Amino acid sequence: MVDAAVTVFFDGEAVLLIKRVQRDGDPWSGHIALPGGFIKQGETPREAAIREAQEEVSLTPRIVEKLGIYSPNNRNIKVAVFLSPKTGEPRADSNEIQKAFWAELNNMVEKDDAFYYHEYRIWGMTYRILKDVINNRENLRKLLQKEQKTSQEVV
Repeated sequence: MVDAAVTVFFDGEAVLLIKRVQRDGDPWSGHIALPGGFIKQGETPREAAIREAQEEVSLTPRIVEKLGIYSPNNRNIKVAVFLSPKTGEPRADSNEIQKAFWAELNNMVEKDDAFYYHEYRIWGMTYRILKDVINNRENLRKLLQKEQKTSQEVV
């Protein structure tokens, strides 16, 4: 059973990251993450990923692929991770998200089981997901190019 879902918005060079607001009782308060959240009753993981992206960054993902199932180190939950091409510029929901920004993969520095991007430390599950994205970057680019070509043919 999957408990939550996130979306990796990827344009071939950069991914969309969020900085969560500081909130008491939130184990991920203030952390850098991917847009996503818990699945509501009756919702599929894919539907949750789309809803959460719309709520948090005002973007509707075009899900191309399920990248896998991950778990955070501090909770016993399973998180479905989906891939989407860039579908626009994010607008952060100030109730949940302090900031949304595009992070260029080439500018991430890996050190001590984390990525550092400017002043941000990206660790835990988000680090592991991004490490897999970076390691599979060429295959993911091809998937996105194929999806873009297919969607252009339909139009």
